[in-house]
Amino acid sequence: MYELLPLIPVTVVAAVSLFALRESLEWLRRYRGEERKKQALRILLARECELNYWTIKSIRHIVETIREESAANPQTTFSFIFPKSGKTLFRVKEPGMEITVGSSLGNIHRDVMSKNLLDVAQLDKRLFEVLQPAYDAVSDLENVRSDLLYYVTSEDDQEADLLMEFVENFAISELERIHAVFNALYLECCGNALTKSRIR
Repeated sequence: MYELLPLIPVTVVAAVSLFALRESLEWLRRYRGEERKKQALRILLARECELNYWTIKSIRHIVETIREESAANPQTTFSFIFPKSGKTLFRVKEPGMEITVGSSLGNIHRDVMSKNLLDVAQLDKRLFEVLQPAYDAVSDLENVRSDLLYYVTSEDDQEADLLMEFVENFAISELERIHAVFNALYLECCGNALTKSRIR
């Protein structure tokens, strides 16, 4: 075989070497690009978890307020208002009081998960395994939020009993379950627990 080496033209050896070098550099470029994209996706997904965690906290606060205020005075009324700013504001009014107090209700965030689900599936198997349940948990969170709005704003007297059932027996445990799912995704993205929330 070594006797054949002098017969191979130098140009062929050079061309093969250049091809191999070019392919190696291209593979390295693609690998680094995919790693950067995976890192960017983790940052974006972690941010979306923080936004949804704010929503979880706002719903929990409202639910606890309804439970505590109703126990203190069953005549206390609750409502939501929807100003032109696009926010959703929760209000508590005690009987005989002119002033109402309250807080804001967070929104649901799913755009980053929706837009990047396929990319994550292609790039990062481990991340995709925790993203799937989190994507489903966004729908669950939306359901809790819409139920809260429905029960508080309903004019049907029978719904008042359902509001208390929702507050006492469903909302908090469901929010804890949803938080645990988001926490698993956040842990995979950042390496630490989801304790930080973000309003925007």
